[in-house]
Amino acid sequence: MSLSNKVFLISIAIFSYFLFVLMDSIAKYLSEYISTSQIIWGRYFFHMLPMLLIYLFTFKKINLTRNFSVQIIRSSCLVACTFLTYLAVKYNDLINFYIIFFTTPLFVSIFSYFFLKEKLSKFSVILIILSFITVIYALQPNETFVTIYIFLPLLTSIFFALYQLLTKIVLRDKEPFVALFYTGLLGSIIFSIIVIFNWQPILDSSIWFILFFLGFIGYLSHFIFAYVLQSLDLSFITNFQYSQLIWASLINVYFFNDPLSTSTIIGIILIVFFGVLFIQNQLKT
Repeated sequence: MSLSNKVFLISIAIFSYFLFVLMDSIAKYLSEYISTSQIIWGRYFFHMLPMLLIYLFTFKKINLTRNFSVQIIRSSCLVACTFLTYLAVKYNDLINFYIIFFTTPLFVSIFSYFFLKEKLSKFSVILIILSFITVIYALQPNETFVTIYIFLPLLTSIFFALYQLLTKIVLRDKEPFVALFYTGLLGSIIFSIIVIFNWQPILDSSIWFILFFLGFIGYLSHFIFAYVLQSLDLSFITNFQYSQLIWASLINVYFFNDPLSTSTIIGIILIVFFGVLFIQNQLKT
C-alpha cells in the first residue's frame, strides 16, 4: 500500500471517530427530552432506512448467510455498546465518559494480538499506554467521576473493543454492507419491541429531525470504519481513537459550555505527539 493511500485511510478513520463523538453528544442532548430507549431506537431505525434504499435501488446480490453467527454476536456487541454509551453520557459528563472509554485501544490491542495475531512492537505498546496515562492527566477526574456510573464506560470500552475485533473478522469477506445491515437490523428489532412498552410522545418535530440525523451518521460512521478496517490493522487504526479526546473537548466547550483547562491543553499536545511517534513506528513495520 502506498503512503498516500495509508494517509487517506487514516484521515477518514479519524473522521469516523469524530462522527462517533458527535453521535454521543447528540444522545446526551436528546436525553433531556426523550428516553434512552427512544434515542437508541431512532439511532438504529434511521440507520436502516438508507441501507434499505441502497439495497432496493442497487439490486446488488448480497450473501446475508455468510458468517451468520459471528455477524449476530458482533451486532449484539455494538447494540450493547450503544445502550451503555447513551446511558453513560446521560449520567456522566461527556469528558469523564471518554476518560474511561479510552481504555478501548488497550483492550483492542490485547484482543487483536491474541486472536488476530497482528504485530505490535513493544515501543507501540509503550506509546499506547503513555497516551492513556496522558488522557487521565489531561482530564483531571473530579469527584463526580467516582460514582457507580463509571462502570458503564468501562463496559462500553470492552464491548466496543470486541465489536471492532469481530468487524475485522467479518470484513475478510469484503462485504461492509452486510456487516452494517446486521447491525441496523438487530438494533431496530430489539429497540422497536422495547419502545412499544415505554413510548413517550415526541411533540417537537425538531427531535424527529435530530433522530434521523443520528441514525444517518451512525450508518455513515460505521461504514467508513468498516471500509478502513478492510485495509489496515485493527491495532494500528484504534490508536487514532485518541483523536476523540480533541473532538469531545471542542464539543464540550462550544455546546456544553465546559472550558478547557491548562492540563487538558497540555494533555492534547502530548497525545498528538505520542500519536505521531506511533504512526512513524508502525509505518516502518
